[in-house]
Amino acid sequence: MTLLRTLKSKGWASLIALVLISVYLVSSWDTTFHTEKLKQQSQYQQQAFKPKSAFKPGLGHKFERLTPARRQLLSSALAHIRLGYVANRTPPYSTPPLLVLYTCRPDTTACGSLGDRLINIVNAYYFSMLQQGSAFAYDMVVPAKMEWFFEASPSYMSMNVDQANYYLERAEAHQVRSEAPLSSAELVQRRFMEDYEAERTTIVKASQWQGGWMDLKENPWVKPLRDKYRLNHLLQKSDWFWLASRLLFSKPASNLRGYLEPYRELMGGKLEISESLSPFDPDNSPVTPEFATKGWLRIGLRIGKHSTQEEAMCLCAHVANVCRKHTENCHVFISAPNRQSLATLRTELNKHQHIAVHAVADGYGFADLDQESENSLDHSIFDSDDDRLVRDYARTFMDWLILSRMDRLVGQEKDVFLKTAAWAAQVHTDVSVHNTTSRNCRIIPMYDW
Repeated sequence: MTLLRTLKSKGWASLIALVLISVYLVSSWDTTFHTEKLKQQSQYQQQAFKPKSAFKPGLGHKFERLTPARRQLLSSALAHIRLGYVANRTPPYSTPPLLVLYTCRPDTTACGSLGDRLINIVNAYYFSMLQQGSAFAYDMVVPAKMEWFFEASPSYMSMNVDQANYYLERAEAHQVRSEAPLSSAELVQRRFMEDYEAERTTIVKASQWQGGWMDLKENPWVKPLRDKYRLNHLLQKSDWFWLASRLLFSKPASNLRGYLEPYRELMGGKLEISESLSPFDPDNSPVTPEFATKGWLRIGLRIGKHSTQEEAMCLCAHVANVCRKHTENCHVFISAPNRQSLATLRTELNKHQHIAVHAVADGYGFADLDQESENSLDHSIFDSDDDRLVRDYARTFMDWLILSRMDRLVGQEKDVFLKTAAWAAQVHTDVSVHNTTSRNCRIIPMYDW
């Protein structure tokens, strides 16, 4: 009755006003709710489809193993070695009391693959460094000379085959000693310099080793020289290898530089690592500033001689997952011991559109240092025999050098080629674990550092 009296007294105007107010309130609430819902959906979409941040190559990138403290420790040791150890002498003005040779000649028993030789060279190098007044030289001529592929950096850190021959030609037979593979026990306990002085030995030839440079870390008779070069603070064998690789394996020789030129960009804009030790020197970075702006994530994928097709496919799938997780700008360098295996890697990776695949050109032969070279290579008629040998084995050295400059590595647990490249690169490395009881693929971080 009250409503009827109101309508009669104030007319229909009040009723219309009441209806309009109700409609406005309902409309406002619906608009606010719809706007808030769209805002939440937009935020969710931005979060779900947010572009991956660009990878930042160079010192300190996310996959580098060297912390600032470890890098400083290694740089200090490298500086002390470069200042205190002179492996290259000029006879007769500076004849060393002892010359240690890494030997690989036709009469030498099985020198092994490139990976094997790099480890044996590093063993011989530290053996020389830790004998008072000793010098080091290459005596490798099978299948080619090491100095055709690598130059010491700085140049006085080793001597070449011709210099070794100079000493060998002038030494008496009783002054030259060929060491059998030295055991860990000998490297830990023996007083080598006393033995050599007593026997009047001036040249020691070494090819293979049962023990290694970490055994020399325990020898009390060479502790003063370990202290001199700041080696006692290095706890991992890969630290020691990294130092030697910077001195012996980081600078390609002139012929190899020419072959590597097309891969300069993939190597970070640099074919060689600077000799600078200052952390404030821009040249000390493994990549150029121009390359750093590209935001490439470079992954090196290597499969060895005994890999199966299933294992290769598994490793390729792992690389694709790493790329998908970390960046949209992924570049993968592939390396294999033969053409068929390389083709398998390329085919599998090309299935993923977000991956750019790189490899050394097909014109280079597939032959490790313990294998005969391919005879089908297209050599120039103007090439000397030495030039032909460099080209025959160039791929092996090119693959290793390029792998050692990558931001991350993937390969097989037992592959010495990959392991030495990882030790030189000091980057996160994933390896497939061979399981004889199962065909399932299992990939773990490399632990042998």
